[in-house]
Amino acid sequence: MRRAKLLHVRTLRRLAILGLALVAGCAPTVTVEDTGVHLMEFTLEPVPREQRWIIAVPSFTVGAGSVRIGSVDLSKEGEQFYRELGSGVADIFIAEAYESQQFRITERAEIDKILYEQDLARSGRINPETAAQVGRIEGAELMVLGSVTEFGVQTTGGGGRVLGVFGGSSETVSARVAVEIRFVDTNTAEILAIGRGVAEVSQRNVSIDIANVMTDLRVGRTGTTIVDYAVRNAIRSAIENAARSLPPKPARPAL
Repeated sequence: MRRAKLLHVRTLRRLAILGLALVAGCAPTVTVEDTGVHLMEFTLEPVPREQRWIIAVPSFTVGAGSVRIGSVDLSKEGEQFYRELGSGVADIFIAEAYESQQFRITERAEIDKILYEQDLARSGRINPETAAQVGRIEGAELMVLGSVTEFGVQTTGGGGRVLGVFGGSSETVSARVAVEIRFVDTNTAEILAIGRGVAEVSQRNVSIDIANVMTDLRVGRTGTTIVDYAVRNAIRSAIENAARSLPPKPARPAL
């Protein structure tokens, strides 16, 4: 009798283990894919500092109809939304232009802080050996006029979610960004170079909080989402295209 009970218990254990194995075999698998999402590398040779054009970068323009999230046109978001996005993209452009080692960049957005420091130095309350020298701000030789001509995020099966969480299992999220830049001589107003960059990045089985991404872009921050990579790659491509056609900076006459 006791032996029969032991055989019964062992049989139940085997059935339980077999059942768990069958359940595990039927469970959905999680696929981690090589997304191929990479930041474009600059191929330009670094320009020596004394040979670099000095540039200033005002806010980019963003057309109301150029931004689309899902199937929804965001033209009703208001002018402030587009101004902030243009200002943020300009800040990202400045970081990428500096990274390219092609230009010297003057600060315009926060120049009032620099002027305050110079005024403070002139007041006599700062050690003259370390005080900022008044009138030593470099003038921009070229103005970079930029615009975002296309900014779109789409997802398969995602519908028209506005500034929500995009993506998920079995969905593909795609981001496409296009920018145009013009380098304009500040003395003659002549356009010396034009660059256009287009970047499209897609990724499967990801979730992107587009609201957070847009918030970061509007203040000039980037992360590692496909939208961030699309923005930076488009800007880098535009910089490369423009820099290749930009004439060399004239040498300064000897004093």
